[in-house]
Amino acid sequence: MPSLPRSPFQLHGGCFCDAIKYTISIPELSERPVVHSHPSKPLGPRNEINELLSIIFIDHCNSCRRIAGSIVQTWFICPQSWVEFDLESRSGGSVKPAVIEFVTPDKILEELTFIKGFKSSQYASRTFCGRCGTHLTFHYSGPDQELAEKGNWGPYLNPTLGSLDEASAEIEGLRPDRQVWTGDGIGWMKRLVLDGESSFCAAKEQKLVWVIETDFVYVAILQRDNLCIGRQLTPLY
Repeated sequence: MPSLPRSPFQLHGGCFCDAIKYTISIPELSERPVVHSHPSKPLGPRNEINELLSIIFIDHCNSCRRIAGSIVQTWFICPQSWVEFDLESRSGGSVKPAVIEFVTPDKILEELTFIKGFKSSQYASRTFCGRCGTHLTFHYSGPDQELAEKGNWGPYLNPTLGSLDEASAEIEGLRPDRQVWTGDGIGWMKRLVLDGESSFCAAKEQKLVWVIETDFVYVAILQRDNLCIGRQLTPLY
């Protein structure tokens, strides 16, 4: 499975209406902090690249699901020093706040730009675009920082993976390598993550059959005499 580049690269993203944009500059491999923890629910094999920041993960927690309005949320954990924000000013021009000012915006910044903050718990701060509603970041300021302290991450944040521009989201190797809070997860979504489209075949009795259609051979799963899913294998010539 491909991994993220070893050399420096950038990711670009922002909100739907472009009032808020950001750039994440990932340094070369030797400069990325260590993640001193192995995921309890890994997705794919471990290697020297995903043992370092960033951490990309699928989050099944109920709060993130409800706040995002999506069946799961996906995050990109990275040091704040990697990230720069560029905000459209309501009066024209742009504003480039410090990251900590962005992830915990005060009333002045909210009135000057389109950023909106929301505290979903005592230590959890989230940001959104006040014009189009895009969920942009999560910031945790609580006492449980063992993982960050062990790896000497410094201050960090979680941008939403879904707010990346398409070109950045398509970079080879940019995919979740773990899932968390699976106890909160919706059953069919957890099965979909692990088993793919075959998870929608609910019948207990399955058998493989060969189906010949035009010039291709398909393998299919027959569910109680109903064709559930087919996959093209190879052309006949």
